[in-house]
Amino acid sequence: MKKQTGILKGAIILGAGSLIAKIIGAIYRVPLTNVLGSEGLGLYQMVFPLYCVLLDFSGCALPSALSKIIASNKENKEENALTYFYGSAKLFSIIGAIFSLFMVIFAKPLAILQGNEKATLSYIFLAPSIFAVSLISCFRGYFQGQTNMLPTSTSQVVEQLIKLFFGLFLAYIFMPNVKLASGGATLAVTISEYVALLMLYLIFIRHKKNTLPNFNYNKTNFNVKKVIKLFIPITLIGILIPLSQTADSFIIINLLKNYTKNATSLFGIFSGAVSSIINLPVAICYGISSTAIPTISKQENIKNKKKLGVKALLLTLLVSVLSAVLLFFTADKVISILYKRFNKEEYLVAVNLLRIMCVNVVFISVMQTQNAILIALNKVFRPIISMGVAILIKTILEIILLKNPNINIYGGAYSLIACYFIICLVNLFMIFFVKANQNGKGIKVRQQQNKE
Repeated sequence: MKKQTGILKGAIILGAGSLIAKIIGAIYRVPLTNVLGSEGLGLYQMVFPLYCVLLDFSGCALPSALSKIIASNKENKEENALTYFYGSAKLFSIIGAIFSLFMVIFAKPLAILQGNEKATLSYIFLAPSIFAVSLISCFRGYFQGQTNMLPTSTSQVVEQLIKLFFGLFLAYIFMPNVKLASGGATLAVTISEYVALLMLYLIFIRHKKNTLPNFNYNKTNFNVKKVIKLFIPITLIGILIPLSQTADSFIIINLLKNYTKNATSLFGIFSGAVSSIINLPVAICYGISSTAIPTISKQENIKNKKKLGVKALLLTLLVSVLSAVLLFFTADKVISILYKRFNKEEYLVAVNLLRIMCVNVVFISVMQTQNAILIALNKVFRPIISMGVAILIKTILEIILLKNPNINIYGGAYSLIACYFIICLVNLFMIFFVKANQNGKGIKVRQQQNKE
């Protein structure tokens, strides 16, 4: 019961922080759009696709990887935790610095390539935050490995509050110079990351003083291969869906253009308005998945690991199903409150899409928790298999369904539901019926008479 409470407590802390952060982020977009206008917002948005990719490769997957390694260590736990923290911080600070420098050097060519040189300043102002995020990921991985979710949760909220204040302030004082105003908004992101980094550093110093004040880092005890072997597949898990969504923007819009003039607007409602609402309750369940990795990794017995995995899945189902049902019955009210500028036709499309896609609150939330369980069970490449299969099927379904004018944009919704359902189904099979061979290679299906 104590173990279950650990998962629940961590999930509540981290889930609440993620939800509050997302709500603040959503609120921030409304006044920022009014201040910057369409051109300024366009410049602001231009820099983020590349920025997010660089973040993925410079440490965004590190909290999950590091928390698993730290939680798995049974002897000299605090020393091992500090060893892996310092080793990871040194490694990923270098990686983060390289990507930050890359973004500064190639800011102008990238902006020109995208079609608007005015975005150069936004690239330059945003670049230093990559270095900060790399170190933030190390701190979060360290604390999450000890199932302490409070530093991660509070730092997420602080990030969003600082971004909101400085983003609106800098955008306002630099207007009507659109280039400076959008650059100021991206500078606010960098400021927010460094404030969060300082906050985590102060928490860490206080924690270290109370545990091992005289700890001396020995680089020979840091297994860099162990970190990289976990970091790479977790990074791939994190970027596969976003990459497929990028491909969707080309597929969906081009197919809809064959029979409607509102292709871009329909895609905006589908991928922007409705998907943003779906992601809010999913953020609550993010806390369950992040807590599940270190909590399950601590267990030595495979039966205990899977029991905790089942508890995490049941908790995820409880929260996500309630959220999905609530969204289904309040879809019209949610759309009318959040998107008052929609005309009658756009409003009806958004409401219908939300009612269809609310089931993805369950599938995406379950997928998050399943991926966490597979990582904790050392099956880190399994989610890549399930995602690869599902994305391929989703793409085929999109091409078939979206060609039909009677199905229209709803074909994208049905395809996405099928995608996440397949991922959940394959992941479930991977968790309970498939295990790696002793050498870690290949797949072995468990027979009923065999005991793990």
